[in-house]
Amino acid sequence: MSKTKGMIINMSNYISSVNFNRISGLASGIDYESIINNLMKAERAPLDRLNQNKTLLEWKQEDYKSLAKELYDFNQQVFNMQLSSSYKAKTVGVSNEVIASATASTSAVNGIYTLDVTALAKPAYMASSEDLPTSYNSDGSKKTLKEQFSSITASGSVNLHIANGDKEATITVDLDNDTIYTLASKITNSGIGITASYDENMHRFFIMSNTTGSTNNISYTDIVVSDDSSTLMSDILKLPTSASGSDAQFEFNGLAFTQPTNSFTINGLNVNLKAAGTSTITVNNDTDYIFNQIKDILNKYNTVIADINSKLSEERYSDYLPLTDDQREQLTDKQQEQWEEKARSGLLKNDPMLSKILTSMRNAIYTKVGSDPAYDSLADIGVTTGLWYENGKLYIDDSKLRDAIENNPDAVINLMQGVMSKMNDVIDNGLDSIKQYAGDYLGITLYDQSSLSRQIRDMNDRISEMEDRLSEIEDRYYREFTQMEEMISQMNAQSAWLSQQFQ
Repeated sequence: MSKTKGMIINMSNYISSVNFNRISGLASGIDYESIINNLMKAERAPLDRLNQNKTLLEWKQEDYKSLAKELYDFNQQVFNMQLSSSYKAKTVGVSNEVIASATASTSAVNGIYTLDVTALAKPAYMASSEDLPTSYNSDGSKKTLKEQFSSITASGSVNLHIANGDKEATITVDLDNDTIYTLASKITNSGIGITASYDENMHRFFIMSNTTGSTNNISYTDIVVSDDSSTLMSDILKLPTSASGSDAQFEFNGLAFTQPTNSFTINGLNVNLKAAGTSTITVNNDTDYIFNQIKDILNKYNTVIADINSKLSEERYSDYLPLTDDQREQLTDKQQEQWEEKARSGLLKNDPMLSKILTSMRNAIYTKVGSDPAYDSLADIGVTTGLWYENGKLYIDDSKLRDAIENNPDAVINLMQGVMSKMNDVIDNGLDSIKQYAGDYLGITLYDQSSLSRQIRDMNDRISEMEDRLSEIEDRYYREFTQMEEMISQMNAQSAWLSQQFQ
């Protein structure tokens, strides 16, 4: 009897261990794992619905933010179109481009300007007056200064003092090792704003200031490098003792000017002098630029309102809810994509907030603004709306718009600035509404207090609580079936023992 009792106790312990791992039916033969799974599916139905509703809110929030970001980007352009600089591009014509070229900033005044160039600005410049000996040996190596110039009899290093205007430098020249190329490099790197070079083909040494103008004056204190008192710069390199730059001299609309460079700005014009002579410069508004700026912003407006209208009229398929995990397992990736497309459709259909924003934008476009009665609405410059079912789409009469710009550009600009000012206010207000309801569309806010975000956080809390409760229910089911397995196991053991007694 004690042996049988031991068998019952051991079997019970074994069943408890097995049920801990949730392997069902060893004693009863019942697949209670499947039974519990089916029971839990029914229990999880409210949780699935809650997750689906949360997903719908998240999708709706994403749709709002996407439209808000598009509105925000559009509003940046709208803001810029309130500024005069967005319209004031200029065209510049130069009658004689051999004499000068010119461009205009937005501050340039329209008109015709005369330009009479007497002299161009020049750098200080000096060059060898005679051919110098070759700088290369027969084997292609570079000669040292003493090798190139046989008249140099001095040895070692000498100091050459050189200046450009008020900038001075002392250069150490190694007569035994430096070449004419290293001498040029040392002068160039002296930091006084000059460049030296040697041209083997022309056999000449050159020194030139890096800038033009009369403030450039190159000079040097020469050094004796031979027994016959020949100097390095004057006698050996055949350079003049000094060289000066000069300023540009010209008349602009009859007034005399001097400039240290050939490129300068005057009256908003960026002028580059090329040669002495006379030319005229004509400045006008760039009609094409203004025309394209206006067309671009109005076409962008059409795109934005089309996207809003698309969301407002999008079909809603209420029978298509976000897929649960179980439902996803039964569908292919393509089927999931098609299902989700319908489930996401129409979440902003007839949305009152978007409808209000759209109506306000259309009113801003139609509002009369400006002080010129001939140009106080966009219709006056060839901008009209289409048919009612096109939901406010604008059409632009290119010819009429271009004529208006050419005839009275200031009035057209004032009109556009007024319309854009109203549009900017409307969109700012609309974006504030979206931000309060759907959240920060720019991703700047650290903690989102919008209405939709609060709803989503509340749902997350409810989902967490429900998952905890479902976990408790599932554990209870397993405990109950485990107890049943233990009892059946005991009964089976007792039955086996009784059977043995009657054998």
